[in-house]
Amino acid sequence: MERRDFLKVLSCAAVMTGTSLGVGWPPARALAAPRAKAYGRTVINVMLSGGADLRYLFVPNPYTSKEYAAKFWEARKDLYQTDYPNYVALWKDLYSGVGAGDQKFGIHKNAGWLAARFKAGNVAIVANVLGSDNRRHDHSRLIVNTGDPFAEQYGDDRDGWGGRLVDAIGAAKAVAVSENVSVFCHGIDPADRIAKVVHVRDARNFALPSLGRGPKSPRAAMARALEAYYAQKRREVADKPADWPYRKFLRHEQALREFGDAFEQRLNDVAPDQPAGVEGLYTAGSPYALNNLPFGKQCANVYDSFLAADLLQMRAVSMEYPQWDTHRGQQDRFESNIEDVFGSGKGLARLTSELDRLGVGDDIVYAFTTDFGRQLRANAHRGTDHGRGNYMILVGRGVRGGVYGEMFPASEIQGSAGETLYDKEGADIEGRTSFDRVLAEVCDWVQPGKGAKIFPDAAGSMLEPGVDLSRLFNG
Repeated sequence: MERRDFLKVLSCAAVMTGTSLGVGWPPARALAAPRAKAYGRTVINVMLSGGADLRYLFVPNPYTSKEYAAKFWEARKDLYQTDYPNYVALWKDLYSGVGAGDQKFGIHKNAGWLAARFKAGNVAIVANVLGSDNRRHDHSRLIVNTGDPFAEQYGDDRDGWGGRLVDAIGAAKAVAVSENVSVFCHGIDPADRIAKVVHVRDARNFALPSLGRGPKSPRAAMARALEAYYAQKRREVADKPADWPYRKFLRHEQALREFGDAFEQRLNDVAPDQPAGVEGLYTAGSPYALNNLPFGKQCANVYDSFLAADLLQMRAVSMEYPQWDTHRGQQDRFESNIEDVFGSGKGLARLTSELDRLGVGDDIVYAFTTDFGRQLRANAHRGTDHGRGNYMILVGRGVRGGVYGEMFPASEIQGSAGETLYDKEGADIEGRTSFDRVLAEVCDWVQPGKGAKIFPDAAGSMLEPGVDLSRLFNG
C-alpha cells in the first residue's frame, strides 16, 4: 500500500467508522464479561433491488377466491415454465396455503421460513402499498430509501429514513453490511452524510493490520509499517497547535485503529469463529451456500455486528439483495431469490436462528422494501414489467401478524364491458396505503414516539379504508 493511498483511505474512512476527520470515535463502553448484548431495538432494512414481483410470492387461493384465481391464472400462467393443466395443479405444486381472517392465499414453497413465521403470527403483510409513483429504478429506490415520496431524481446527497431514525435516537448509528452504503443510512448533516454510519462490509477483516497480526502480504506489511509511522508522527507533533490541519489525519487513524481493535477483540472474545451455518452461507461448496454468496456474506456481517451491537451503537441495519428486475424468465430467477432470502434453512432463516441463540431475537424487525411493484399481466418473455403498487412485509417477534389491507382487491377483476385490470396492458396494483405510513410505525417500534419526527407527513398520507396500522406491533 502506497503512503498516498493510505492517506486516501484515512480521508474516506468515515464511511467505515462513522466519524468525521478530526472527530474521534466516542469512548467505547467498558467491556463487560464477553457476551452478545443488543444495544436496543433494531430495524434491519432489506432492500430487494430491481422491483420484486411480490404478486408471485403471494397468490390467491383457488378454492376460496375462484373468480379472482381464474383471472390471475389467465393473465399470469405464462410466467410458469412448467406446463400445468390448470391453476389448482400449479397451486398444489408450488404454493402453501395460509390465511388471516377471511383472507386465504398462498405463499411460494421456496419461502418456507416466511410461511412458518406467518403461521406463528410474526409476519405482517401490508397490501396495496405505494412508494414511488414512477417506474424508474434509480428514482424509485431513492424515494424508498429516503422515505420521501417527493424525493427529487438524482438527489442521492440527502438523508435516508434509517439515518433520520438514528439521529432521532441520539446515541445510535446505522450499520451498512452490503458492498456499498445505501442512502437509507445517510444522516441529516448535509456536510457529512455518513457521520453516523458504520460500514461493516467484512466483519472478520474489519480492523487495520497491526504489528504482529494480520496476513503476511506486502500490502499488510506496509499497513503495519504505517502503524508505527503514524504512532511516531503523533509523538513528533505533540507540541503542535490543536488546530494544526495534519493532526486530523493522525487522530482519525488512531480512532479507526482503536475502534477496529475493540471490534475485533469483541468477536474474538464472544465468537472466535462464525457458526458453520452462518459462514457456510457465503462459502462456495458449503451445504448452506446461497445462490447469491454476497448476500450470505451480508447475513454473516449482521450476525457479527450483533455480537458488538453496543460498540457499534447499532439501531438500523442496511442489507440489499439485487436482481429482482424480472422482465424475462421470471420463474427461475425469482424462485432462486426468494429461496435465498425467505427459504427454510437459508439466508435470513439461518441468521435469525443464530440471533436467537445470542438472545437478541426479540429486539429485531425485518422490513422488506423494493423499488416498485410489477404489472399484473405477464409479458411475452415469461416475465413482468415495471409497475407501482406492491406489498410491504415486516417480520419479527414484536410484529402483530396478519394482513393489513385487501390482499387481492375485488376491483382488479371488475370493469366495464367485462374488461378488468388483468386484461389491460400496463395495469398494476393500485396504491392505497403510502409506504411512509408503514415505515413510521416501524420507527415508532424501534424508538417509541419518533415515527412522526422521522416521517412528519405520514399522518396525512394515503391509508386504505378500514386498515389500522397502529396495530402492526405488539408494543
